Amino acid sequence: MSKNENKHTGQSQERKARLDWSKWDAIFFVIIAPFVIIATLLILAPTRGLAYLSGRFNYPLDFLILCILIIWMMDTVTQIVIIFFVTAGFSLAIIGIVRLFSNWRRYTRKKRFIRTAQIAISILVITILSLALFIPIELYSPSYKPFTYGCRDRIRSKADIEAIRAWLRTLSKEDCTGKTIDIRSYSFLYKSKWPDSINWPKSLTVFNPGYVNLDLDENGHPKIRLTWGAALGHWGVEIGMEDMEIPPSDFSRHGEYRLPVEPGVYVWHEIQ
Repeated sequence: MSKNENKHTGQSQERKARLDWSKWDAIFFVIIAPFVIIATLLILAPTRGLAYLSGRFNYPLDFLILCILIIWMMDTVTQIVIIFFVTAGFSLAIIGIVRLFSNWRRYTRKKRFIRTAQIAISILVITILSLALFIPIELYSPSYKPFTYGCRDRIRSKADIEAIRAWLRTLSKEDCTGKTIDIRSYSFLYKSKWPDSINWPKSLTVFNPGYVNLDLDENGHPKIRLTWGAALGHWGVEIGMEDMEIPPSDFSRHGEYRLPVEPGVYVWHEIQ
């Protein structure tokens, strides 16, 4: 066989190999995309893991639980298709891991990156779904409870309570009127428009709430209340001095479920 024929044969085999890999990649992502969505709906939502993550990231993702009801009411054929995608998603994760290690030396640098990314996505999804079953919250409870747990963890990790309290001590009683200030910005989504009448500290502005309320606690000390939400419900955090009283939860309609963060600080969620 001539050199030209060998070269042509090699190029044909290379093109065929690239085509085969492209098909594998396409199949992987076609299956893994609906698997991620459906598995999240079927596992995170009913266990309230999605509600916890909603509070942790300060965004109400748990409305997706409505999709569970839609899936539940679908016909048998559609449910079988959904089960197929979920099963295939887990199967492809296992197959991908096996292929990744068995063919590692044969892969080019680009192919190693693609295959590693595919496996990483699968492991990440499975890990998130598994963690939902071990989060220390009341599973299958009303969604505002795990949401508030997530909100509390977010405040603990992000809020500089001492800096906020130091700023509160600089306020006068005239500043703490108890009036709710709407600081939503309609031109920049998720960006609060703080009024210039008060020198707001960065320890507060990083939160970008929808509303802010400056008031006095039962001891006459300044406190601040940050609020997020809209028509479907509100939630937030109230920060005062260490001796500020944290009221018990009010489970009446439009009451508040309250969860202490530390003395003088608590997160809350409106009960619809």
